[in-house]
Amino acid sequence: MKYLYQDSKELPVQRDFIEDLKIFLDITSQVIHLENSIIEIKCRHKEALHELKSRIEGMNNFEEKLKTVLNKLVNEADTEDVLPCANAILQTCKENLGKRKEVLEAECVKIENRAPYEYKKIEEKILEVLSKFLISGVYGAEKQFELSSNTGGGISGEMVGWVSGVQYHYKLGFMEENLTVEKLLGDLSLPGWTRTGILRKEEKIKMQDLSEFLVTFLEYDTQKNVRINLESKKANRKFRIEGGDRRYFVYEDGKEITSDKELGAFIDMEKLARIPEKVQAYLRENIRTYTLSKILLDEEDAISTNQIFDCLKVIAEPYGAIVQECLAKSHNKEEITIKIEEADGTRTEKYITKSEIYTQLAEIGSEGIEIAGILGVDSRTQIKDKKYLIA
Repeated sequence: MKYLYQDSKELPVQRDFIEDLKIFLDITSQVIHLENSIIEIKCRHKEALHELKSRIEGMNNFEEKLKTVLNKLVNEADTEDVLPCANAILQTCKENLGKRKEVLEAECVKIENRAPYEYKKIEEKILEVLSKFLISGVYGAEKQFELSSNTGGGISGEMVGWVSGVQYHYKLGFMEENLTVEKLLGDLSLPGWTRTGILRKEEKIKMQDLSEFLVTFLEYDTQKNVRINLESKKANRKFRIEGGDRRYFVYEDGKEITSDKELGAFIDMEKLARIPEKVQAYLRENIRTYTLSKILLDEEDAISTNQIFDCLKVIAEPYGAIVQECLAKSHNKEEITIKIEEADGTRTEKYITKSEIYTQLAEIGSEGIEIAGILGVDSRTQIKDKKYLIA
């Protein structure tokens, strides 16, 4: 299946752009509403705490001023007979104000203790809303996958994506208990020295079948760089394969064997060059669950610092570039249209109007109108020509 502009040129992202755009609009509406609700709660908490602390401060000031006034009156009276009366007044004041301050301080503690739970509930909802979108909907993002596996411990993984200062982390779940070389790469053999002979021992090169070896660690990114740690079931032999762009290095127990002229000649480099596509296929077919765990903007937690809207603006930029390209190539300048070509050559068109996009975003408020400007659907914004790729 191909995704094309109206002039039949391929989109820079081979995805259903109209569907992705609709999803982006939907999650933008949900997430901005959620983030604004957190900001409102924080403002209410801040105002409530400010009022309570001001009242406590006012009582403290009153008590200090009362002491000053009474001391002045006692000095003016010039007799010790008034001291019991002054002390009684101060004691009564201290007891009454002390009880009231305790109530207000308890209220402050209650607000401060309750606040993190209120924020967390909404923050978790933001992560939930964004989870299905960010995994594949961020155009132009670089991604890195990491997997680790051990006997009995199952396979755990993480994916990190980043683009223009925005970084998002996913925890990945897999069905298998462990990952073998055969499951990941198919047949694979690597050379090694071995001592043979009965009467006279001599070293010879022997190909080691790694099919049953365990993959204990895997790293892969969208530039198709890989690093794989392999280990025999008895853990007495360990290999590492790393590289990319058709240049690969193989190590056994930390010693590079690709640099060994004799051993290196037995390594099938063509088979190693196919590792990235096999890893990509494995990830595509075997990731069973993915959970968004955090989002960063310029290395700061974007959720706790209320910067998700800023992240959405970054994500909107490549969408805006494609929107403008669609409009430039479209017969109807009020519609964003793409063609979808099936394997048999059948073509259908899919579109969304500028007014639909603007209306949906304008309902959000000023933030939505700003996103509309980035997408270039408010009739005032020109989008710079950019090209984006997605892995």
